[in-house]
Amino acid sequence: MVERGAGVPVDSSLRNSPKLSVGLVLPAALSERLDCLVALAEKQGERTNRREVVAALLLAAAPSGAVVSELIREFRRAQVRDALVGDPSDEVFKVERRKPGPRPRSDGGR
Repeated sequence: MVERGAGVPVDSSLRNSPKLSVGLVLPAALSERLDCLVALAEKQGERTNRREVVAALLLAAAPSGAVVSELIREFRRAQVRDALVGDPSDEVFKVERRKPGPRPRSDGGR
């Protein structure tokens, strides 16, 4: 971790730059989706984790108020099924409580 206000050269590696904690609570279906995205990346040969996938998605987001606003509206209208990877075969999404910390490596997306 790093103190706010510390200097970081703009040409330095983003991946290796100082980290700040971001407290997030996600809907359970999005947490499951994040795990599936990690697993899908791993199937492609990436050795990654939830933090790196979230960081990559944030970096890919267009820095446009209009785009971000539309994404927020889409999220607010979305149903649980929209977050699930693949075709949900059940009518109910079962929430699995998981311990904090790194997830075990999986064999693929849901």
